[in-house]
Amino acid sequence: MADDYAFIAPIYDKIGMASFAEDMTPRLINWAQSNDWVGRSILDLGCGTGRSAQWLANQLGLNVTAIDASEAMLTTARQNVKSDGLPLRWQSGDMRHLELSLPVDMVLALNVLNELNSLRELEAVFNSTQRTLEPGKLFIFDLYTIQGLAEAGTHGGRRVYSDDDTVVFAEPQFDYERLMTTTTYTIFRRDTAQFVRGTFVHTQRGFPVQAVAALLQRTGFSISALLTTSLDPFDPAASQAGRVIFFALTGATQEST
Repeated sequence: MADDYAFIAPIYDKIGMASFAEDMTPRLINWAQSNDWVGRSILDLGCGTGRSAQWLANQLGLNVTAIDASEAMLTTARQNVKSDGLPLRWQSGDMRHLELSLPVDMVLALNVLNELNSLRELEAVFNSTQRTLEPGKLFIFDLYTIQGLAEAGTHGGRRVYSDDDTVVFAEPQFDYERLMTTTTYTIFRRDTAQFVRGTFVHTQRGFPVQAVAALLQRTGFSISALLTTSLDPFDPAASQAGRVIFFALTGATQEST
């Protein structure tokens, strides 16, 4: 997963792949603060090109640790974000096996967990996050629902970005048997007098919301809220929303396995 981003990282922001996290971060932090969250330290899990981490450190003055498995994405983040003087630290790491010297008051993981291969890997992330958080603190993350991925996978091929030096096409496909959307990005970038062609394949897997909720409880979390991206209540049995936001608290009694 880490090496796959080398070709896309320099244009990740240009083609809008950071937009969801960048747009949602202020709204989610505001919701958390309005619901009694207090803290000074945040782990941005799967930080990508660093847009959320930059806002958290620059606008709120929070102590931010930004972790990503892709060295290419971290390199782009360091280039994008002038972090001198900011309480912001970049770190390479696997979200399934987090290693922090001190616990944090919030873990934020946006637009990243659908990239995991299975519920077993998702459970590993939950266990790792549980060990990272202070008791009673928040884990906020989003997931595309299966319906959301299916809808995204039927858009058909399209041009998603173009300028004088770069043209990007995206072709998503949804696999109904494996419940996953695979989007192939074809990138043409100018190199002196000619264009160089490259590809990036982005795979996102769908997980049943109720199964994810059960995993959270199994790993010691209690669910504070399930919301849509409009921050309205999400009902797993009835909602047609394409994406769900989980707000989970540490400190629940862990079930025996």
